[in-house]
Amino acid sequence: MNRPAHDGSAMPQGRPALSAARLITQLVGFAIGAALLAWCIVKAIGSADLDQLRQADVRLVATMIGVSALSMLCAGTAFWLALRPAKRIAWGVHQAVNGMATLVNYAPVRLGVPSRFVYHMSVDGLGAWLVAGWVATVAACTLSALAGMTVGALVGVGASEWLGLGTATSTLAGLIFAAVTTEVCVRLVGLVRHLPPVARKLGGAESMLASRASLRLVAGTRFVDFSLCAARAWCAGRILDLPLDAQQILLVALAGYIMNYNPLGRFGFREATMAFVASRLAGETGLDVGAAFAQLALVESAGEALAAIPLGSIGGSWCGVRILRARRAQRAPRTA
Repeated sequence: MNRPAHDGSAMPQGRPALSAARLITQLVGFAIGAALLAWCIVKAIGSADLDQLRQADVRLVATMIGVSALSMLCAGTAFWLALRPAKRIAWGVHQAVNGMATLVNYAPVRLGVPSRFVYHMSVDGLGAWLVAGWVATVAACTLSALAGMTVGALVGVGASEWLGLGTATSTLAGLIFAAVTTEVCVRLVGLVRHLPPVARKLGGAESMLASRASLRLVAGTRFVDFSLCAARAWCAGRILDLPLDAQQILLVALAGYIMNYNPLGRFGFREATMAFVASRLAGETGLDVGAAFAQLALVESAGEALAAIPLGSIGGSWCGVRILRARRAQRAPRTA
């Protein structure tokens, strides 16, 4: 007697593999990132007073780790919200997969997206085109929210300098522009899904791309995610007692958040960018960065890693077991 198809659908055979060109690009990017990180570390310990770190408020450290964990939950929730119109997978599963993807992005070759393909195609039986459309949908919503937040942050800081307005202006401007760019994104996605080359390869993603409510929620979740990252940067600034106000910390956090999507990898690039932007906002000139601002970037990054590594290890272990079981089931005889 034949076994029923896994999860009601045939198991896809092809899985995405890294091309040689992409592999080389990622390794070169990792080498550059490692050099940038080493540069930040040298700057941070070269002439800096480390007493602020030794006497760090435990509550601030705990808050950094806590908001980092919440940020991971937001990312997992964004993927859950995006997929729900097309496929129902438990929220907790998305959190485990997101933890795994976050962890493996620390590797020399970024494996976050490929790991999502491997899990969902192996365990959930999703087609490659559906997963690709899903990841692209989340990316489009993220970029729309990010564009709105960038413009909002710049407008807010400008309003603070020119009109004497404060943090509330930055926040309100960010919300308004994020809402506008999200609406543009929602409507563009609705148009793109009707293009013949896209329509032929949606692989069951039609309802996902057609759900405006879902797309808006995904973008909103990304906005919350960024707010948590900004809170982590603020905690790092308070630990080091840096002369940066809330608007400046917002821009530093935004620079770091953008570098998370750098195709060469986040390792080192984010830290160097945050240190450089913080130094410029503090009035320093040239290409160098101050020791305190290099510390800011490293402390902020450490706050994320202290949550991402243990949570990612737990999620990755759970996902790894399920992937192995699914592959064993595939290799097993098809007769009962």
